[in-house]
Amino acid sequence: MDLTLTDEQRMLAESARHFAEQVCPSSVVREVEASASGFSAELWSKLCGLGYPGLILPEQYGGSGGRMVDLAIVAEELGRAAFPSPLLGSVALGALPLLWAGNDWQRRQWLPGLARGDLIAAMAVVEPGGGNEWSQMRVTARRFTTNWRLSGEKILVPYAASAHLLIVAAALEGSDLAFIVLDRSAGGIRCERHQAIGGDPLYQVSFERVTFTPAAVFEADGNARAILDRALDHAAVLQAAYAVGLSERALALAVNHASTREQFGRPIGSFQAVAHRCSDMRIDIDACRFLALQAAWRLDQGGDAALEVAAAKAYINDAVRRVFVNAHQVHGAIGYSSEYDLQLFTRRAKAFELSLGTTAVHHERVAKGIGL
Repeated sequence: MDLTLTDEQRMLAESARHFAEQVCPSSVVREVEASASGFSAELWSKLCGLGYPGLILPEQYGGSGGRMVDLAIVAEELGRAAFPSPLLGSVALGALPLLWAGNDWQRRQWLPGLARGDLIAAMAVVEPGGGNEWSQMRVTARRFTTNWRLSGEKILVPYAASAHLLIVAAALEGSDLAFIVLDRSAGGIRCERHQAIGGDPLYQVSFERVTFTPAAVFEADGNARAILDRALDHAAVLQAAYAVGLSERALALAVNHASTREQFGRPIGSFQAVAHRCSDMRIDIDACRFLALQAAWRLDQGGDAALEVAAAKAYINDAVRRVFVNAHQVHGAIGYSSEYDLQLFTRRAKAFELSLGTTAVHHERVAKGIGL
């Protein structure tokens, strides 16, 4: 395994970093976060102009045929700017499951639009009453004449109100788990925004007797649970790379503050207690980047990457928390001020830690992976 970036990947990273810095300063992040939808069509259009939604999709569907490592590199650079967009979820939890398990008609119908960014997909997985993305689904679609009808609720669905397609993980009456692709504007679908700690908007989505045809269903030949797990692993790795970018920005803010804030006639960064906190941040971030890229590389190889992904997510959850604790210790009270930028990144890092599996969930997956 060689995780050295190629010349093309370094150019990709530099281009993504320049793009995010130019179009998404912190003032734009605040503006988007405060909006009713938490989504900026203008930012999304600019991002799509660079081809990122189709970066890892096959060329036959309008993609670039890239690898997970490539999109992880982009995700880190977007994280440095706390760039608000549905990109990572739309690709990992929307386009990829359709690519892996959809039939030819479904792929032709939706993948080109997802690759261009004309369509945004959001996956509805988590249900009220506890549990997480790996819990058993209770929402069930019932037969209705020759079609199906869906009622129930999903929670913590990112960008649901801005998505064009809702991919619902639900059981089918008399069958196992399946994926149901719904037009978000269809009658009977209601989205209510949660009060969320992070920047990405999360929604409770209610389905009230929503009727759909068999063409909207892909069951993955009875392997929908495996497809869902695979998609969640891809999403977790991309979000981990994004969290590395968040952490890099926290370190930059901490170093700048430690270099300019003076106490006892000298910059506070000259004191060992402060300097070593920044050193710890650097070490943790480098370890997180290695684990995220290693997991992305393993996903690119095909086969079962659950162990590598779970190990990365479990470690990065804790390491990113340490990074931000140290960043706030360096800053003192100003780091908690809403007028200061650090809190923008802190809240998103905490949302990352709590989504797509907590540390305990992934420790259990690691334990299973090593035979316990």
